[in-house]
Parts: sequence; structure tokens; C-alpha cells
Amino acid sequence: MGFFSEYKQVNQLLKQKQPVVIYAESRHYYPYFEKLISDILEAKVEIYYITSDAADPLLLRSPAKMNVIYVKWMLGFLFSRIRADVMIMTMPDLGNYLFKRSAGVGTYVYLFHAAVSTHQQYRKEAFNNYDTIFCTGDHQQKEIRKAEEFYGLGSKTLVGYGYPLLDEIKRKSGTRIGKQTILIAPSWFEGCIFDTCIEELLKQLSGSPYNIILRSHPEYEKRKKKGFKAVEQLVNSSPNIAMDEFPNVLDSLPSAAILITDRSGIAFEFALGAGRPVLFIDTTLKETNASWKELGIDPVENSIRNELGIAVSPSALYDIPAKIKELEQLQNGFAVKMEKLKKELFYNSEDSYLKGLDHVLSRLESTNKN
Repeated sequence: MGFFSEYKQVNQLLKQKQPVVIYAESRHYYPYFEKLISDILEAKVEIYYITSDAADPLLLRSPAKMNVIYVKWMLGFLFSRIRADVMIMTMPDLGNYLFKRSAGVGTYVYLFHAAVSTHQQYRKEAFNNYDTIFCTGDHQQKEIRKAEEFYGLGSKTLVGYGYPLLDEIKRKSGTRIGKQTILIAPSWFEGCIFDTCIEELLKQLSGSPYNIILRSHPEYEKRKKKGFKAVEQLVNSSPNIAMDEFPNVLDSLPSAAILITDRSGIAFEFALGAGRPVLFIDTTLKETNASWKELGIDPVENSIRNELGIAVSPSALYDIPAKIKELEQLQNGFAVKMEKLKKELFYNSEDSYLKGLDHVLSRLESTNKN
């Protein structure tokens, strides 16, 4: 799509105030919006969905009452001028960099695309400019309130929403047919698997009876183009290894037999959604916020890590075959244990999802219902 087409679409959008606007940085983020989108559309409220991914399948086909447009070059211009009752995003740091708040938006809602804590893997100011946070569980509510008190911030509206992606992963996790798969899915921080030990890891997996698939994080592809190219070259030179080409995590994660990751929130999705143990590579912590210890709260991704699977040091990857056998032995009863842990950690229920929908509907100046 050319600049002129984008310019026309942006100006068309700016002509009037919208009830609900959703912004997605790429097609990878749609699964995190999907439940809320479905509920909003069922309530007969129109959605304007903005994507910055030219390959987003929603541009070709989208649900009724959802207008989808591609905007990339004019995002800064659009963000500062857009008018909406509610704008929903999974993008942290609203107002801190290029994308500013607009005076024409009534309520900005943040929806999590990872169920980790709010103070270690996100920047200190990541959520300061949002009006409402849809929290996945009590841990996030406590962290945000503590940060507001500790740093003297204004009080945001916190909605106990949950993490519906886990329910969808569980629904899609069934019996696997054929050769089983190991999915390697790191995060994108300095020190992640792709930057530190991917070659040695693949070497140790080369003799395993599994298919090996690598899933890159969209932020890694965007921020570390050179590193991603090196990973692609490694995959291209290895006949038994492939890249996960599916943008939607639901296309690959539920059917994987084993997940290998570092500090990524995908560990929650695999262990608590698919009900299978994770093999962690014990890389350095993902510390986007160097001041996270000031709150005196242990991040949930650290505190329950040992319950989600087992770990191996990057310096001991020769032990990978033995660790895989250990994972296979952990399977018995693991799903039941994870279901219990999920209920303790997350708000997930139809009532919690209804709270999210009700909050959005309550912020509409006019219902725009037909």
C-alpha cells in the first residue's frame, strides 16, 4: 500500500469520532485481542482496527462491523489527532516516545500480550499514560498499585480481566499426530537464546527424534534484524529445522510436545494453557526496568518458574538430551497441577471477561448500536 492510500484512509478515519479503536503493531498481536473483539462486536459496537503490518490477514478478511486499515508512516500524526471513546492497545509506553496521547480519546485501555509481572520486563513508565489496565491476575494489580504509591502516580482503573488466550490454547491442545515437535521460542532481550546459545542448542538437539521449529518474537525481528538474519541462515543450512511462519501463536504452540524458551512469557501459555512442562534455558534475567527491585515484589515469572518446568544452564547444554527425558517424565499429572495454578494466578472466567466488556461499553459516549 502506498503513502497516498494510507493518507486517504487516515484522513477518512479522522473525520469523525469512533466508539472503539484498536491498534496492533503487527498481525502477531491479534490473538490477545480476539476474545475482547468478539465480545464487543457481539454487543453490536463497531470497531476500527489499525494494523501496522501490511501482511495482516485482517486486511483481506475481517468480521462484520470491524473496519481494518493499514497505517505505518502516518502513525505519529494519527495518534496525536485520533478521536475515540475507547482506544485499546497491547503496546506499552504510550506517550513516552513517538506515539502520544490524543485529547480526542476518552479512555486508553492497555491489554497484556504477556502474563508476566509489570515491573521487571517492562519499562518503569510503561503504563503511566494509560487510563485503564486490564490485568491478568492479582499479581499485576498489586504491582501497579504499589508502583502508584511508591512513585506518587495517579490512580488508574484496574479491571480484573484475565488472560483468555490460555483458554483458547487449552481448547486447541489435543492429541498430536505424527512426529512430535520441539518449539524453540525465545524473548527478544539482550542475552536471549538467539543471541547467546542457539547454535549449541541446535547441535545438542540434532540427534533427537523431534522436529525442531524456531519461533521468533516480532520485536526481535524488528529490533535485531542482523541477529534474525543469522538465525534464518542457520535454519536454512539445517534440513531438520524450520522457522515457524505462522503469525498466530495458536497455530503452532498448542500442538508442540516441548517448548524451549528463556525469559519469555510464552512459558505461561505453554505450561498453563497447553498443560505441558517447559524447558528453560537459564539466561540472564530480562530486566527492561533496572529499578524493578524498588517495589520489593518478586516478579511472578521468577517466583513460579520452577513450577512450570525445568531449567538448564547455557553453559551445560550438553545436558539437553537428559533434560528432555526428564520433561517427558514430568508429563504425568502436570496438566492437572497447571490447571490448579492457573486458577490461583489468573482471573479467567466468563464473569471476568464480562467485566472487560462492561468497562468498554461504559466508556462509550453513544452506544452506536444498530
